[in-house]
Amino acid sequence: MTALNPLRQVSAAAPAVERVIVIGAGIIGSAIGYQLSKRGCQVTVLDKVGPAAQASGNSFAWINASWSDTPDSYFSLRTHSLNEYHRLSEELNLPIRWGGALEWYHDADSTSEMTDGISLIQKGGAAAKMINRGQAADIEPNLDPQSDYLLAYSPADGAIDAQAATFAMIQGMLDNGGELIAPAMVSDVATTRKRAIVSTDIGTFDADLVVVAAGTNANDIAHMAGLKTDLLMPATPGIIVKTRPVEPLLNTVCYTTNSHFHQQADGRLIVAEKLNPPETTTHLNFLANQPNVFPNSEFAMQHAKRILNTAGFYVPEIATVEPERISIGWRPLPLDGLPTIGHVADQSRIYLASMHSGITLAPIVGSLASREILEGVRINLLEKFRVERFY
Repeated sequence: MTALNPLRQVSAAAPAVERVIVIGAGIIGSAIGYQLSKRGCQVTVLDKVGPAAQASGNSFAWINASWSDTPDSYFSLRTHSLNEYHRLSEELNLPIRWGGALEWYHDADSTSEMTDGISLIQKGGAAAKMINRGQAADIEPNLDPQSDYLLAYSPADGAIDAQAATFAMIQGMLDNGGELIAPAMVSDVATTRKRAIVSTDIGTFDADLVVVAAGTNANDIAHMAGLKTDLLMPATPGIIVKTRPVEPLLNTVCYTTNSHFHQQADGRLIVAEKLNPPETTTHLNFLANQPNVFPNSEFAMQHAKRILNTAGFYVPEIATVEPERISIGWRPLPLDGLPTIGHVADQSRIYLASMHSGITLAPIVGSLASREILEGVRINLLEKFRVERFY
């Protein structure tokens, strides 16, 4: 018996595709649009605001294949994406720092769980390992983990300026003859035997196929397209602080119990917290419409200083850095934590791409989705992530 190619399985179900509408100009929609345009497809990207205006532009932007990425197929998908980032970053000059990551906790149970996870991915060939404080100091001299527990070091990880990367992919798509239309609020998605039709507040667009890459709005758009199940659970907010550029301070992405931070190639620090907002009436009313900005600068600065001070517990210099941008990022959260990728079974002109973390997965999803759409194939690497698992 001939073994299946791990990347491809022929399918006769997909329609011939020359023109595609992509709903969503976040990093996933932009990656798919770019790869489709490279292959000669006529691409139109629609977005209700503009490129990277929502989750992608308000993300911590850590690129990783983590010890916690189970099942094995998900770890493999993320590892493929890290490899694809290296190729794509040369092609589009993407702003990535490949400094690795340090992760640590302040209790024995969490450290033990992480140690077991690192051991598991090592068996699959990952270079990650557990290290002590002294070894961590060699990698990250300015860091005091404030803990005597072991740290996980993942040398293959990196961090990206997700907003700049999204714009680079959109520009690549435009250079290949595609178009971006924003703002455009989608009100309906319909299909016929030969076409897919998207209605918006500025007009109607038609194509051979529609890609739904709508981030936190994926449920609404997918329901318009006839999907009878949700893809995502309710999005959760996280505060992201971007500072003014400073001298080199960090080499890695640092991730711990109550804080995470890294430094971009331009010297700016990205600092975030892991705490959920208080469930008070005031907070719930404010967050109801998923805002990306605070109601006033004073309130935003109070949060920023608290977050920077927490990070300063581990790297004192961070507490003194001046914030440049303070935003609220809303994370798309798949129902089971895993991506949803591929054609809708009874709607061959609808292709879904909904996931967390889109920042990590964008290159591989863009590459494989474009192949599935244009070549009429099903990629075996994506089989565990089809929408059919929710039926």
